[in-house]
Amino acid sequence: MARPQAGPDRIDAAQLGRQGPEITRLGLGTWAIGGPYEYGWGPVDDAESVRAVLHAVDQGINWLDTAPAYGCGHSEEVVGAALRQLGPGEKPLVFTKCGRVWESENPGKILSDLRPDSIRQECEASLKRLGVDRIDLYQIHRPDSRTGTALEDSWGTLAELVDEGKVRWIGLSNVNQEQLELCDGVRHVDSVQPSLSLLDQGSLPLIERCSELGTGVIAYSPLASGLLTGAFDRTRVEALPAGDWRKKSAKFAEPGLTWKLAVVDGLRKIAARTGHSVPELALAWVLSRPGVSGAIVGARRPAQLDEWSGAAGVSLSEEVLRDVEASAARP
Repeated sequence: MARPQAGPDRIDAAQLGRQGPEITRLGLGTWAIGGPYEYGWGPVDDAESVRAVLHAVDQGINWLDTAPAYGCGHSEEVVGAALRQLGPGEKPLVFTKCGRVWESENPGKILSDLRPDSIRQECEASLKRLGVDRIDLYQIHRPDSRTGTALEDSWGTLAELVDEGKVRWIGLSNVNQEQLELCDGVRHVDSVQPSLSLLDQGSLPLIERCSELGTGVIAYSPLASGLLTGAFDRTRVEALPAGDWRKKSAKFAEPGLTWKLAVVDGLRKIAARTGHSVPELALAWVLSRPGVSGAIVGARRPAQLDEWSGAAGVSLSEEVLRDVEASAARP
């Protein structure tokens, strides 16, 4: 299967920054398929997760986002198992990360480590788990809050990995504008991965700066970790299993939960009027933000992917976009 090519007549594809790859506007996120760990989403079925990855490729999605921290290597292993079922021309781009490791004696506990030697060890381990010769996009997962490693030193190591042919492009996740500019002064930042959704718009100034620097943006949590799927209500939130990180997250608790559920109710009304689904409206809003190249959406089962995979082809009028944004106005 040939990877989709971006072009002026394709609203479902874009270039990642000024020198990155052409990507579909939506990519498959594989955090949830990592299985149980400190930030897990509860039990998973690996065979079904593989089917979800393959289904994404069948749907034309040409990139996957993963990380070794997702399930302490398990998400990358599952992605690797799916890639092995695809021919050379069928394989999607693979984006992964570094800087979040786990204790050998307590493998469910995630720690920060962006020391150059640790990054190199992580890169080799990711290449092996994924079963690839080169990582398409290698990203710093988040700045190191534990070892005191200077971010520019960590970034310099990623630049070396590009020069060595182990990585094609490099990016940053969970950074602020100052950190972006610091790294860009060392070597161009190909992409930044911030959280962005109707419920979390704090990264918009950072995204504007990315546009000025020619840095691509792939937004994560565009459906607010499930809240904007339209499937959540208070009963569903209260029924989350103990092994799901959302059970203890402030994002799924008061005082903000009432407002968030009200936003979803507002989107349901717009959906009924326009014929679009709630996730289509939420994703279309994210993709309409200037500077956003694409967005990461997770799925553990093929059926979950079907709920949002067509959203990249949705073009909303300015009036509907204004209505969608107005639905998220805080009281």
